Amino acid sequence: MDTVMGLAMVFGIAPALLLMFLGVRNYTFPRVEQPFFSDPTFFMLFVVGMVEGSVVFVAMRIFNAPTSIVLMALMAVVQIMAMVVVMNLKRFRGKSDSVFYGFALGLGSACGLATGFCYLMYGSLADSGIGLDLSVVALIPISVSMSLVIGCCGTNVGEGIARHRVMEYALQALLPLVAFNMLLSGAITNGDSLLFYVFLGVMVLLGAIYYYYVMYKRLPGMIREVLRMEGKKRSDVPK
Repeated sequence: MDTVMGLAMVFGIAPALLLMFLGVRNYTFPRVEQPFFSDPTFFMLFVVGMVEGSVVFVAMRIFNAPTSIVLMALMAVVQIMAMVVVMNLKRFRGKSDSVFYGFALGLGSACGLATGFCYLMYGSLADSGIGLDLSVVALIPISVSMSLVIGCCGTNVGEGIARHRVMEYALQALLPLVAFNMLLSGAITNGDSLLFYVFLGVMVLLGAIYYYYVMYKRLPGMIREVLRMEGKKRSDVPK
């Protein structure tokens, strides 16, 4: 089981770290002389998110939520509200860097959840005598899609905190997460059929589109607008 946990952690954490690098590399050193956020705070919220995601995973296991679309929709509400509670501190309100801290919190939450699901699924496959190759087919898209979707959900929550419009942007984050959780429920309940892989493909597609839209299309404009609200102006915001 130690090997299973080690592999689960690799599959759960590696995609989030890659997406972290891709998402914020243009907003920190060495791409810009003055980073748009504090690295210690960013990684602190990443760790907080990992704890949060692990707690959500335990709650899902206790209530056997993945087998019910309704419960998975409710768990999406819990996930978003947990992010709002963490981010809705005075130190984060109305600050442009809160967008990045929300991203870190979302990625950390995805890590906690993905590690739990990878451990559960790979352990089950290993106990059944199924080889590693088949496990990888299932674990990689689950982890990647979780990091894509939940990371962007955290970014939306962070934007709401930065703009002082918390619940409006929390709702924007909730809708794709509800859709994602429903797809995940469909994948798990159809684990012994071709539909399992269809659901996985749709999950990754949803995550990729959402990530591209939030982190590449909207993020630069988002940062400029929040900086203007703060009465600040920077010429080095990526286009």
